[in-house]
Amino acid sequence: MKDMQNVLIIENKKAGRGNHHLHEFRDLLIEKGINVVERELSRETTPEALTADTDNFQAVVAAGGDGTISCVAHALSGKDIPLLTFPAGTANLIAVNLGIQDNAETLYDLLENGESSRIDLAELVVGTKQYGFTMLAGVGLDAEMIHASEELKPTLGVAAYVVAMLKKIAVPEADITLEMDGKTVKTRGMSVMIANFGMATFGIPITEGIDPSDGLFTIIVLKGNTPLALVPSIIESIKAHLKVGKVDYGDRIEVYHCKEITIHTDPTLPVQYDGEVVEDACTPIHARVLPRAVRMIRAREKEELAT
Repeated sequence: MKDMQNVLIIENKKAGRGNHHLHEFRDLLIEKGINVVERELSRETTPEALTADTDNFQAVVAAGGDGTISCVAHALSGKDIPLLTFPAGTANLIAVNLGIQDNAETLYDLLENGESSRIDLAELVVGTKQYGFTMLAGVGLDAEMIHASEELKPTLGVAAYVVAMLKKIAVPEADITLEMDGKTVKTRGMSVMIANFGMATFGIPITEGIDPSDGLFTIIVLKGNTPLALVPSIIESIKAHLKVGKVDYGDRIEVYHCKEITIHTDPTLPVQYDGEVVEDACTPIHARVLPRAVRMIRAREKEELAT
């Protein structure tokens, strides 16, 4: 990305705990002779309006949490302009998957010399409303965990997710029907995740075989009725990532791949996407892949984006 002359920065000032270094990064760009235009994402503005004139820029920087990065990515869907993720939220899972850290010099180098990849995006329909997601959507335990972590984030940061999960001694196990690319599967579990990227909190792989550029979702059904049932699966995921020993998930999870999915559950389960709980909504939900819809700058090698 040489000849960088004009850069658009879109910031969500309410993201995270305000401990990022965006201003330092902006000042470095200006010092290097780059014209910087800053815009704020808020309830009064839409990502589409903020990115309507991207033909005038060589790159877009989205500064915020996963929800901010995701909505800016969707606004750029179908365009060829590269998007740099500036991790300014709590978990910053999209940045974790791309290998991006909150460091002004490193981010500037990525903007000038980094590689990019076309990344899949996704659409989620809940009731009559449609949402875009980039990292992960899910029903059940993960949505409950995210909701429970909100009050803990200001003091615990990313550890709030772990504490919220461990506080759930038991969760409801539901009858689940998955309609995937014309195929129907009936099963039971406490959660269903629709994964596009594969690394979760602390860089732990969700499971193996998740690729954000393959035009497919990875669907993970979590079995059991307690968060502690996830511990053996997490250990197996780490073993798979490190290529240490034989990996055996047993019957703790079920994994599928598809382009489009509808999820029905009995009882109904809460819904989340990219760390945002869909308020006053529950299953059923529908999701579909938008193949290679956005160009995202990455620090990892291309093959390292897949788990």
